[in-house]
Amino acid sequence: MVLDINNLKKKITVIGAGYMGSAITYPLTDNGFEVNLVGTWLDNEIIKSSKNGYHPKLKKPLQDKVSCYYWEDMPEAVNDCDIIFIGVLSEGFVNVFKQVLDALNDNKVFFKLTKGIVTFENQILRATQAAYKMLVKKFPKQEIYWATIGGPVKAFELSEKIPTATIYALSENMSTKLVFSFSTDYYPVTITGDIAGVEVSSAFKNVYSIAIGICDGLFKPTREGNYHNLNAFLFNQACLEMSKIAKAAGGIQQTVFDIAGIGDFYAASISGRNRRYGEYVGLGEKPDKIYQKMFDEGEVAEGYKALELGIKWVESIGLNVKNDLPLLETLYNIVFKFQKPLEQINLFVRNMKKRWQGLKI
Repeated sequence: MVLDINNLKKKITVIGAGYMGSAITYPLTDNGFEVNLVGTWLDNEIIKSSKNGYHPKLKKPLQDKVSCYYWEDMPEAVNDCDIIFIGVLSEGFVNVFKQVLDALNDNKVFFKLTKGIVTFENQILRATQAAYKMLVKKFPKQEIYWATIGGPVKAFELSEKIPTATIYALSENMSTKLVFSFSTDYYPVTITGDIAGVEVSSAFKNVYSIAIGICDGLFKPTREGNYHNLNAFLFNQACLEMSKIAKAAGGIQQTVFDIAGIGDFYAASISGRNRRYGEYVGLGEKPDKIYQKMFDEGEVAEGYKALELGIKWVESIGLNVKNDLPLLETLYNIVFKFQKPLEQINLFVRNMKKRWQGLKI
């Protein structure tokens, strides 16, 4: 049954007061929605500051119609609305979503901002798959109304109302009218039914943008502006590999070559935490130590965990990493096997030459 939006409250609860969860409140409130912004137990300082008129990550006040809640007040916030956006990091998604469901008195309409692969009940899954399993258990025989959000949405730019296109992947019963009601002149929304394709794109663009960052670390100090050929080579290979993963996951390959994939990947490749993480690795920092250092400073490179889980997950959906995803294998060798970045990038290039010549690797 398609969602009837006529009786929905004009109020939305957003879970997660970090960059993206807070940024989405701008187009929502500009469209007349009241927003309950709930910080997790890690966001107490953000909520405290925001209540006093200044969001420390976005470096400005939140808009009117945004009410801030500490995590202990989450049950009140989620039962005070019909629509919930989940904007937490992938590492915390399962735990946070479970606690939200435990607090609910009735079913809701869900929108997922989280980008990544998760572990649930000893399985590695797309976050939407894990969420569906939890929803079916909590609300058996009830309709699930769901959307996964993707595209090149840099949180700070969205909060500044710089034009930012996004894509919402909808369950078949979701209301397109509701989704388009979130759209503004600076936040145009497009839609698709390819949840798997959007989710693969969102997770793996974080992984592959590490490769672009590694090149920055390797070559920027001595060859500023003179390694675009290699970056383009890696960018192209990453898109081809993401399209293979999307197809194997049951998605549509073309999704990767649209705003959900190539658009989001472009933005992540020129800026952001994952590219910056890769640059540190290219400069010689230990991959595990620099990830932890960034994490401790409040900058989470989600591509690190997505690579760790993703390398196992792609095998589980029928792909052979060595044969099908040579750039993904290269990244895993650098980040988790601690192989030298320059040697691995050069090896990747040589192996691609052999592939193209039909030679044995």
